[in-house]
Amino acid sequence: MLHAVVKLVNTIRSRGLTHRQFRDFLQSVQSEYSDVLYYTKVRWLSAGCVFERVGRLKDDIVSFFHDKQCSAECEMLEDTERLSDFAFFTDLLCRMNNLKVKMQGENQFIDDI
Repeated sequence: MLHAVVKLVNTIRSRGLTHRQFRDFLQSVQSEYSDVLYYTKVRWLSAGCVFERVGRLKDDIVSFFHDKQCSAECEMLEDTERLSDFAFFTDLLCRMNNLKVKMQGENQFIDDI
């Protein structure tokens, strides 16, 4: 699942023209967000944030790829079975992120949280 989402985000962000078109598309549909986030293995909160943003922009991403006649890139976001796995994984990553952030304080232990 992580590989599919990273591939989707990289498809949007890897080429300057596609990335600009996507940002313009989001602006034209008055989306809540102006861009998708890059995933990086170095930043440990990155995966949860990327999944959450892709989930919130799901409909806009699907519309963008259909407008560009590249619907193969967003198959994952249209398959209901994979979409439920995506939602579960997103929820799991967000909960893990919240737990990790809470544990960053001094003298924090898992049983206290």
